[in-house]
Amino acid sequence: MKKLFILLIILISVNLYPADLVNKDSRGYSIEVEQTGTTHTSISGNTTQMSGAPDGSIIRIKETGATLKVNGDSDVIIQNGQLSQ
Repeated sequence: MKKLFILLIILISVNLYPADLVNKDSRGYSIEVEQTGTTHTSISGNTTQMSGAPDGSIIRIKETGATLKVNGDSDVIIQNGQLSQ
């Protein structure tokens, strides 16, 4: 029972950390992050925003209209103006 409890704590804590937002394009983008409200931000080309994509949030690139709902803590990648996880 104690091992099960410890395993559950570990599994729950794994998804508490937001995913990174990684821009693999050479250009920057304006980004909207919608969770409880909408946050407007930007990301420069070839950079990473640590914890920039919280689980369950919706990420939108203003210039391309690409949209993605973040699922878990896997990095969100911007490549060729599109979002993937």
